[in-house]
Amino acid sequence: MKKQHGFTLIELLVVMAIIALLLGLLLPALAKARATARQVKDGTQVQQIHKAWVTKGSENTRGTFPLPGEVNRIGNLPGRGNEDEAKNSHTNLYSCCIAQQFISPQILVSPSESSGNVAVCSNYDYTKYKPAEDIYWDGDKANQTSNSGDEGNFKTDLTALSGTSYASMPLLMKDSTSKVPSRRDLQWRVGATSGSRFPIVGNRGVKNGNTTNDDYTKSKTLAIHGALNEWEGNLCYNDDHIMFARTFFPEGMSCVPNGMEPPAGDTTCGSVAGSTTTSKLGFDNIFKADGTVQDGATDAYLCLVKKIKATSPAAGTFSKSEIDDGGGVNWD
Repeated sequence: MKKQHGFTLIELLVVMAIIALLLGLLLPALAKARATARQVKDGTQVQQIHKAWVTKGSENTRGTFPLPGEVNRIGNLPGRGNEDEAKNSHTNLYSCCIAQQFISPQILVSPSESSGNVAVCSNYDYTKYKPAEDIYWDGDKANQTSNSGDEGNFKTDLTALSGTSYASMPLLMKDSTSKVPSRRDLQWRVGATSGSRFPIVGNRGVKNGNTTNDDYTKSKTLAIHGALNEWEGNLCYNDDHIMFARTFFPEGMSCVPNGMEPPAGDTTCGSVAGSTTTSKLGFDNIFKADGTVQDGATDAYLCLVKKIKATSPAAGTFSKSEIDDGGGVNWD
């Protein structure tokens, strides 16, 4: 009779201990590899968004990236009439891009998303795109100016529901009295000068670029990439290169465009280390709406704008466009 052999209890325990040890060694490495893969995919998605804007901008004579207020102008003649500045929110921007199918809802949500208020807009209503009826995206309105962004299924309200993880520059015109070119005029276009220094879209940041209180320490954005107590994110610049950053002050960014002096009365520009005493041109916090230029006329920052409100929008021109004060600006 052939004798059968089996594992003893001690042998089984030794094998289990070896497996547990190997898992303990491998799991952190696997987790790191997965986090790196998500970070790379996230950067690719940010870059795809920018590429879509470049592609769309190459189709028009001015080379400007998509502007909802140019897509649906004041009046009901497609492509004619004054630009409807009141439509230039990020809600309308992303919804317009989805409606024309050069950005998908899936691309707009980061694989590393940490907020339960951000999700892919799976119920986007493509049937709302009806140019013949002067309606160009889910949430658009016909034949009138509209500063709303709540009627459609796609939203950009991080306090409730957002269909995107990513922030971009506010699409606001300059004050009509300003002699300084607006950031939108200079950068929201194909082949913009200084594009290699100007972030146009990326992972959203901490509220108003604050690092001194709960706005930073309790921000959900700290959990998107890297360590839980440090913001890290992908930024896509206007020459289409991606940089993985750990700072709110990207190299080469000044507080006003083209090295010009800050507007009179602006005491915040150049207040960080690196500014000069003569020109006050310091690094720019890309998540902070600075002082007197918070309307976006000259300031450079990334955010999510839910709504735009404007003085006399029906006239086609007005003295100032503003970000909606009522919870309309979202960083986290």
